[in-house]
This record gives sequence, structure tokens and C-alpha cells, in this order.
Amino acid sequence: MNVASQIPAVGPLAGLSVVELGDGTAGPYAAKLLGDFGAEVIKVEGPDGDSSRRRGPFPDGRPDPEASGLFLYLNINKRGVVLDCASADGRKALDRLLAPADIFVTNLPIERLRAAGLMPAELRARYPRLIVTTITPFGMKGPWANRRGDELVTYAMGGIAYSTPGMPDAANDLEHEPPLHPSSFTAETIAGLCAGLASLTALLGRAKTQQGCHLDVSQQAAVASMQHRDVTTYSYWGGTYNRLLNPTTIGRMPNFYLPCKDGYVTIPAPMDVHWERLVEAMGSPAWAGTPQFATSPARTENWIELRMRLIDWTMTLSGEELYGLANQTQLPIFQFYPVRKLVQCDQVAARNSVVDIEIGHRRAKMPGAPFTMRATPWTMRLPAPRLGEHNAMLLDEPERAVS
Repeated sequence: MNVASQIPAVGPLAGLSVVELGDGTAGPYAAKLLGDFGAEVIKVEGPDGDSSRRRGPFPDGRPDPEASGLFLYLNINKRGVVLDCASADGRKALDRLLAPADIFVTNLPIERLRAAGLMPAELRARYPRLIVTTITPFGMKGPWANRRGDELVTYAMGGIAYSTPGMPDAANDLEHEPPLHPSSFTAETIAGLCAGLASLTALLGRAKTQQGCHLDVSQQAAVASMQHRDVTTYSYWGGTYNRLLNPTTIGRMPNFYLPCKDGYVTIPAPMDVHWERLVEAMGSPAWAGTPQFATSPARTENWIELRMRLIDWTMTLSGEELYGLANQTQLPIFQFYPVRKLVQCDQVAARNSVVDIEIGHRRAKMPGAPFTMRATPWTMRLPAPRLGEHNAMLLDEPERAVS
């Protein structure tokens, strides 16, 4: 896909005007979701640019603020300007952008918003129809409202780390295996998703009331919203879910993570019918028919020994070979895909879940939309802006002038 053609906005959100004053992932991702379906998004960066310009990954590993893969993904379908919101001229220019806007999205710290005169109450007073969406680590109300935080802080303090490792994986030793964080922007992404959804919901509300509003998104709360099971577990039992590898969390065995020749698989075979198929797939080894493993209760009781015997078998096969056996035997074996296999997957290609793009003579792969819309499909209309690329075009438009 070549985004250089800059397709005009025709999606379901065409005509919607969004100003984003964001940094990193959460705010830019929320605005990107709106821009991907036709909203006109103006990204406002400070003189140093969004910090994601400096995070990479970069082509050939050479740092380049105009080539960061993270920035290019989070900021496609946007135009960009550079403003110094700490200066009077910068604030005046931002006012010119906000005056006709429908939605303002920001994830800047509260103290920076306060210093720039961009606190929600101030914006609501100046622009009654504006939907102001703020994303902060802990929300703008409560005893932690002024605390700072980031992906790691809000993920850790959102409680979800204690859900790791999770089924079918589990910890073997709680003392030596602490709660985990994935190598992805989980907290910031879910916060951005919540902010995008909330902004569209508020837009529907504004159609009825003709009034904007302030949406106060807490990144910690967004993380907490993913823990349906664990919060209920706490309310019932007064504790956290058991992270140890044991029948209480995993259920009847086998139903756990197993290494194979080139990765990992899980073979959930807790029912007798599944176990019989698994035994047949393994070539009916004699040990499988012994009293130690012949029944479901026996397999669960002897799950540690069972796991080792299954690993002896799975380590002789690749993930694809095990998946092939699954299809032949109607066993629910599944593989764990690294990103390399994900992007090469036929299903992903058929649905454009990962797309090829060309930006500045570079080829790259990026996630596409996780859903399809036949009449108004997701499109990449604009490449991510170079730093300050659209200053002249956007800041000089007479219709954006504030009277």
C-alpha cells in the first residue's frame, strides 16, 4: 500500500475535526483510531517532537526522528504542526486550531496542561462544544491525580502483572518468578482505545445536547477494566489468582504450555476423548495406559510427571507438525506465534491485519485494522507527518482564525 497518494477523507468519520496534543502511545493511538476512519486529525508537537520519534525501531538501526517505526505507525492519517505551547504565540496558534475542532485529545501531564492554560475546565469555558479527552496515569480526580506515570507504572499499579504468567503458562516458583510485563505498550494502548471509544460516545451525546464535555481517562483504570476475572476472584476469595502451575488454575490435565522443536505449543486434552486421541497421535506409548495416567483424575494428580513425558514427545516435532496432527486427530493443539510467523500468516494476509506500506522509499509492515468495514474500509490516507510539515498550510488557513 502506498500512502504517498494521500487519499481524501471518505470514511465514516469524514468531516470530524480532531486536535491531538499527545506524546508516546496513548494519546496518539486514540487520535489515530479516529483518523483511520476519516477524521481530520492535526497532531501538535513541541519543538523537540513526539518522544516516539526517538524510540525507534529505525531502518538499519540508525536513529532518525523521521523514520521511527513506532512514530510512523501511531501517526499515520494525521497532519502535523509544531507549536511551543509554553509561549504566548504557541498558545494563540493552538487556539486557532481548537476553535473549529470537535475533539481535543491529550495525554500530556497535568502540570504541562495547567501551565499552557489547557486544563479541561478552561477549554470547556472557551469552547463549549469541544469534547476534551484527557489521558493521565491515574485520572484527574482522586488522591493520585497529580502523580506521574507511564506504561510500566500504570501496568504495574493496574494489578494486571499479577495475572502473569497466565494459563496455559504458569509460574513454577513465585519467589524467583516475579509478575511480568509484556514487551509491548499494553497499558498505553488500552488507554488509547478507551479514549477513542469514549470520544465517539461523547460525540453521539453532543448531537443530542449540543454541548461538549470532558472525558477523564485514567490509564490505571483502563488496565483494571481488563481484569474481569481477577477483580471478581478478589471479591470472592480475598486474594489474587494463583500463578503457580497447578490443577487449581489450569484445571484437568494436560492443559499447559509445552516446548517443541521450534517454539511452544499447548495441547489441551483434559477430557477422556481428547486424551484418547492424543495417545493415538503419540503412537500409543505404553506409559499412557498405566494407572498413573489412564484416568482424568490420575493425570491431574500426576501432572508434573505427565508434563515431562509429553515434553519428551513434543520436542521431537515442530509446531507445524503438531498443528498438522491436530487437524488429523481433531485435537485442539495450538502454536504460539512469534511476530515473524504472525506477519507471514495466510489468515493475516487475507484480512489485511498486517499491511505493507511504502513511506519515503522504504518498505515496512504495520498492523492494519483488526476489523473490516465493507462500505467504508480502513485506509491509510496520509503518512505520518514530518516534524512541522504542515505548519504553513494549517496555521495560515484564514478559516481557522479566532475572532
